[in-house]
Amino acid sequence: MQERRHAAIMFTDIIGYTALMGSDENQAFQMLQKNREIHRRFIKKFGGELIKEMGDGILASFQLASYAVRCAQAIQFESQKQVIPLKIGIHEGEIVFDGNDVFGDGVNIASRLQESAGEGYIYISGAVYQDVKNQSDIQTRFIGQKSFKNVEEPIKVFMANCNEDSLREFIQKKLEKKSIHRKSFYVRPLLKLSFVLVPIVAAFIIFLFYSGTSLPFTERDWIVITDFKNLTDDPIFDNSLNTAFTLSISQSRYINVISRQRLMDALKRMKTEDVQTIDEETGMEIAMREGVNLCIVPSISKVGTQYILTAKIQETEMGDILRSEVLYASNKNEILKRLDQLSKRIRRNLGESEYKILQQSKPLSKVTTSSLEALKEFTLGIRNHINLKFDEARIHYENAIRLDSNFTSAKASLGNLLVEKFDREEGIEWLNEAIMSIDNLTDSEKYGILAFYAVGVENDLDKGIEYTRLRVELYPDDPIPHNNLGWYYGNRGDYEKSIEESKTAVGIDPYLMIAYPKIIWTYLTYLGEMDSAMVWAEKMISYLPENAWGYYYLGSSYIGKDEYGQAVTAFIKGKELDPDVLWGVYRLAHVYRLQGSYEKAIDELEAILRNHPDETPAHYDLGINYNLMGARDLANSHFLEYKKTAETWLEEYPDNPEIFIYYGILLSHLGKPEAGWEIGKSAIELDSTIHYMYCQLLSVQGRKSEAFDQLEKALENGYRDLVMIKINPDLQSLKGDPRFDEILSHYFDLSSRVSPNKRTSPK
Repeated sequence: MQERRHAAIMFTDIIGYTALMGSDENQAFQMLQKNREIHRRFIKKFGGELIKEMGDGILASFQLASYAVRCAQAIQFESQKQVIPLKIGIHEGEIVFDGNDVFGDGVNIASRLQESAGEGYIYISGAVYQDVKNQSDIQTRFIGQKSFKNVEEPIKVFMANCNEDSLREFIQKKLEKKSIHRKSFYVRPLLKLSFVLVPIVAAFIIFLFYSGTSLPFTERDWIVITDFKNLTDDPIFDNSLNTAFTLSISQSRYINVISRQRLMDALKRMKTEDVQTIDEETGMEIAMREGVNLCIVPSISKVGTQYILTAKIQETEMGDILRSEVLYASNKNEILKRLDQLSKRIRRNLGESEYKILQQSKPLSKVTTSSLEALKEFTLGIRNHINLKFDEARIHYENAIRLDSNFTSAKASLGNLLVEKFDREEGIEWLNEAIMSIDNLTDSEKYGILAFYAVGVENDLDKGIEYTRLRVELYPDDPIPHNNLGWYYGNRGDYEKSIEESKTAVGIDPYLMIAYPKIIWTYLTYLGEMDSAMVWAEKMISYLPENAWGYYYLGSSYIGKDEYGQAVTAFIKGKELDPDVLWGVYRLAHVYRLQGSYEKAIDELEAILRNHPDETPAHYDLGINYNLMGARDLANSHFLEYKKTAETWLEEYPDNPEIFIYYGILLSHLGKPEAGWEIGKSAIELDSTIHYMYCQLLSVQGRKSEAFDQLEKALENGYRDLVMIKINPDLQSLKGDPRFDEILSHYFDLSSRVSPNKRTSPK
């Protein structure tokens, strides 16, 4: 059945494929397979439909020309990486769809455009150009009018950017042609005109590129923006305008805006975390605490049917109003447009050049929504998200999308929330929708979502790092992308880079709690540098004294330095602040065991079970402590409780070698060493690289020499969790043996605890 509809048609073709097929059939076939995979992946990603394959050529259709061009760009970039010489042509118009085929002049034109393109180029028709010319990420150059076979009228042909070198070469050729054809008779009239034009041009250049201000502000300084003061009777403005206004100004790479999260963190430090509205007084106090010179105080009022938007630039210390901007909107539909203008005026007042403002500004209706109702719901979603009220945030994000189905930021935020907290598959669907319109977002949001998608959905850490590095280059003073880079580098095993980026994040915002754990944990577990971990734990405590984790990390650092009394003090302080951080409470029990205070260890572990009955690992540690006290029956009763959990794990994870090791160790404690050894050996057959876990089994089995061998292999292969080595109850039999200290002193700086003559290579 035939169907006519408007569509964008894309033709692609591999250059020289026939010749390659004749000379090297295997290489040609591999290239074709790669080409198919690239096309299928990106056509699906950009919402296209693969119509058919024609040898080494591919025909696809898209609902929108911009989707087709972006897909072509992605295909060309990937093809260049894979060394596939590709050319692409795109046209749009009315197309006849008939089953698995398409017909019409539009198809013919797209095919001719592809044939005339060169290697690495994308040729588009004038019709496509009209649809993409205002897209900031799609740059085009006019090639000229071309007449094609079986096409009645000449077609305007443009080239879309897909390769910097080819674009540069193309532009250079155009410039050379212009210089050759320049005629001398143009010179005299231009000289006469220059006396008139030069002052005008000079004035325009000064207006466009001059940046400077009499205000106490220099490039990359920080500002605080308070919430909009709503002087109207309309509640729609209570939670809508500030998000849009802040987002508009935050597009600037000249001005740094204190984020909403950072404002809320400041409120917590001020003991006013119940305050949700940043009014003028609160904003000024936060600005002073953060060392920020200027505060922007916006408001909206109404006189008759006219709305008045005002923004004051206030000096923080004295509260003087240094500038004030006022704009009028005749109705609600004009408010976002005027808000855009207001943000640009503020940026200009702070010294940003008109050229940079034009370069770095997308209209609010594009980066957010044209609906004030949807914007209000989105704002409430963000605020609940920041306050960890995830259920409420989800509802508000969904409401925002219901009110405006094209609200890309809301889709991205909802997708992010669902992936992390609720339904991963549903979250991916929303992220896919957001990515289809990713260019509607600000650059910061765009690269943040692309990085999250690459790492969290595509499992492509390198791509996530590249997107985040792009974001850092654009906004070097934003601590969040630096922190994210720290996590990504750490997950890739680049620990030095991880620490460097995390430290940069903390340097920008010393109260950024999420950055400290990565630094400290990397020193503790991956680099084995206890002194550095201790320094950063103390730094975290100095800025975030009410956060229990700083004390738990400090206690762990003391364990690494064998200072158990100090460790106990730190852990107790952490437990007082937050007893539900069980990781720290377990470590407190371990230190008591290492001190020989088994009853204190038992008290801590039993308290865990009273408050968290499902926390079955506490049974295992109780068994260890009762064993050390000689209470064998009590030890066995707890080991048997833990055995129920271990058997469940065996059923759920039959291919996990770690579970087999745990179960083998447990059987050994229950007086069944032979059975424990047999099941433990099966784990080694599954994975021979789990040297540290194998060491634990051998230690419990009493095979100390073999246990030491495995410990050495683990350390040789990069294992550096010194604290875990020291507190692990299954390595208890190794402690006190000279070889234990000898091995550790070779891999860690234990100079303060090990005499110099022992710092030798392990035997």
